[in-house]
Amino acid sequence: MNYDDSFDLYSVSTRKGSTSKRKKLRRTVNILASIILCLSVLLTGVMGVGIWALGMEINNDVEVEQGDFEDLVVSSNSKVSYILVVGVDPKETLTDIIIIACIDHEKNTLNFLQIPRDTYIGDDVPTKKVNAVHGNPRKGEAKINALRRRLSSYFGIPLDHYVKFTIRGFANVIDALDGITVNIETKNSKGIDIMDPFTKKHERIGPGVVTLTGRQAVGFVRKRTGTSDGYYKGDIDRIEAQREVYVSLAKKLQKMSGSQMLKIAQNCYSEISTDMSIGQILGYAEEVQEIPMESMGIYAVPGQFCNYNGLSMWSPHKDEYVQMFNTYFNPHGAPITTSDIQMIELHKKLGQSTRPSEVEQGGALSNVKK
Repeated sequence: MNYDDSFDLYSVSTRKGSTSKRKKLRRTVNILASIILCLSVLLTGVMGVGIWALGMEINNDVEVEQGDFEDLVVSSNSKVSYILVVGVDPKETLTDIIIIACIDHEKNTLNFLQIPRDTYIGDDVPTKKVNAVHGNPRKGEAKINALRRRLSSYFGIPLDHYVKFTIRGFANVIDALDGITVNIETKNSKGIDIMDPFTKKHERIGPGVVTLTGRQAVGFVRKRTGTSDGYYKGDIDRIEAQREVYVSLAKKLQKMSGSQMLKIAQNCYSEISTDMSIGQILGYAEEVQEIPMESMGIYAVPGQFCNYNGLSMWSPHKDEYVQMFNTYFNPHGAPITTSDIQMIELHKKLGQSTRPSEVEQGGALSNVKK
């Protein structure tokens, strides 16, 4: 898809004259909001990682590679686009959250794929997990491209663009919305323990329906431990909890006023790093604005946990993943098979049997519950 990269918000907002121009301004404001609906919904999970570098601006300067590397795999069909969203630690080594958005331009759908950070990727990276690929590129290779290449070959998925988002930006968005409401489900009467990402102080929230501030929301989406709070599956508990935040955020953004939309957009822009231009982001966002929540879905890579040299690893289920990919993330391509991807089922490598997937698969955002 080709979008006009020369979009000028200032020139639109300062023009005088007809009602049609005012309507255009209102439409522009709505598009800005849909950027947040599109990106913030999928970027909410990206916030759940420690203290990241702050004050990042939208950056179109792609890291220059020096060497002969494989071509990046992008979509071969103009009817569908794939956007990689990652959250990095302050040193830009670990990508603790990885989400891929699939936008079907023809069918007007948007599906998100959550990739557990503990996914076993191979013995050639320090942690053996997918979260270490970004920080361990080959000599001369761009970090983000190292991750894109590995994800494409491992999961059989093309990646047209990438986005990075900071923890500060997420907290700002939630605060600008006057908080988000979630339902804390736990068997105990004390709720769950979360940590403020900035002060490192702990507090308990819930149980039941609660409205979270920006800092509390960050603490909620990054929580992954605490058996007394009902967290038994670590990274998978976090993935499943994040879905309720996605739903709450999306619903609230859809009801925002124009002034709120602009405030949210301003708070987000300074926290985004991407290879997309403003025009491209606005183009995608304009589409997403027309997609109902019933047509937005969220899914996670199926698999099971196993212990490998003392490390907890997420071992994917290849057959189940291929079926899910062909159903929700491959709307206009030939179906892939297990032989088309380099996914490693660690549990089989270790001689273990395949158990039912330990992650609850999602569905439409309008129906997803924690």
